[in-house]
Amino acid sequence: MKIICNNSAFRRQSDSKGKEGMILSMEKNKILVLYSHNPSRLEHLRKLRKLREKYNITLVLDENVDTSFQKDYVDNILKVPMKNVYEDIDNIVRQIKETIGIPDGIINISEMCVPLHSLLCKEFNIIGPSEEVVRIGRNKFEMRAFCKQLEIPVPKFELLNDNIDQICNNLTFPVVVKPTIGGGSTLVRRFNNKEELIENIHSLIQIANEKYKNDALFAKYKDKNGNVPFVVEEIIGGDVLFSTNFPFKVGEISVESIYYNDEVTVLAIHDKPIPSNGPYFEEYIWSTPTRIPIGLQEKAKEYVSRIHKKLGKGCYVLHTEFRTFKDDLVLLEFGARLGGGPIYKSLVHSTKNDYLEILINLSMGLQPELSKDKPINTITHCLWAEKEGKVKQIIGEPKAIWDAYYCEHQIYDDIGEIAVRAPKSCRSNGHIVYKGNDISFDELERRVIKGLNEFKFITEDE
Repeated sequence: MKIICNNSAFRRQSDSKGKEGMILSMEKNKILVLYSHNPSRLEHLRKLRKLREKYNITLVLDENVDTSFQKDYVDNILKVPMKNVYEDIDNIVRQIKETIGIPDGIINISEMCVPLHSLLCKEFNIIGPSEEVVRIGRNKFEMRAFCKQLEIPVPKFELLNDNIDQICNNLTFPVVVKPTIGGGSTLVRRFNNKEELIENIHSLIQIANEKYKNDALFAKYKDKNGNVPFVVEEIIGGDVLFSTNFPFKVGEISVESIYYNDEVTVLAIHDKPIPSNGPYFEEYIWSTPTRIPIGLQEKAKEYVSRIHKKLGKGCYVLHTEFRTFKDDLVLLEFGARLGGGPIYKSLVHSTKNDYLEILINLSMGLQPELSKDKPINTITHCLWAEKEGKVKQIIGEPKAIWDAYYCEHQIYDDIGEIAVRAPKSCRSNGHIVYKGNDISFDELERRVIKGLNEFKFITEDE
């Protein structure tokens, strides 16, 4: 375990005689930030750097991650074996105490770190997710069973082990398979019939074993054959319930919500329709404020409220995804964390609410200050290479950013690097944001589409 320290948590001064004087400022509150690296989290790090004015920030991440640049954004870096947090928790706690003492708050910005978040909150008596939240929120099979008990609609599902024949008898094809401990759309795949499932499932399981071998939950939930378990569910559709210029046919939303003082607040609902219902489920767009009917917005709040309240005050943040239909919503998954990718900045751009500031307050038992401003129309769109391969060129960037409603963009993969597509990865190659409070969504969409037609990643075979 390695520790990198940059500066002290408080300031001292000397009097006219050169003796050290009293402490002028109170010691800063010490905040642990649990983190796994992803290029889309650059803005999280930039915000943490600014928050050092108010807090002593310690970034906690896996021991195998290169921290050559993260160290400049925070006060301390603590590298821990994320794979073995259950076995090594006593040692991790000891190292935290030696580095900063007792933390005042602990926040998590990564799906992978939910188990460690729960363990540390219990050790330091800080508000945070319980082990039940980990069991339900990080296991898609348990999650579906839990939501079914709460009368939240979910697809019909089964746990895959050595029971393919039974699954084929109980479920109607097409089906979708998902690793139980995975996050987002990674390794999620559609199969149209039993033959396809039998032919491809073993290779998908092997990819999952390699991808999640360093996840703290791998050993905890692996099946009797030592593999990552998969959940199989009947495919569902989804209706896009508003007019759009994008060629996305399957309606989907994500809900960002917080829970404090026994009240649930929905910070934002993002419309995130996808192009097709398989074979893979890469995400393309987040658009907010939502354009789904008011009745469905209220239903979304009702459903996430049931989850928050059942899991308790420690489950104070949720990222929840639903398919949208004319009369109802069907839950796909939820996570006890803020939404991944560029959702963090989308929330800031549209609502002026900063998720990191909110989470820090909640973790310290403080009521967050929320903006009441009218949300600004904001569209965040992924930048995808047309096909997997080595990035040969990135073209059209100057033209895309000259639009008056352009806000920001980030490139994740540089020339010469490998752009990976599903099923190996669901991470895009970058994103671009447009927003405006004096422009309709129809016109904003047209400007985004124009920018995307210019801004392209050109790849070649490796």
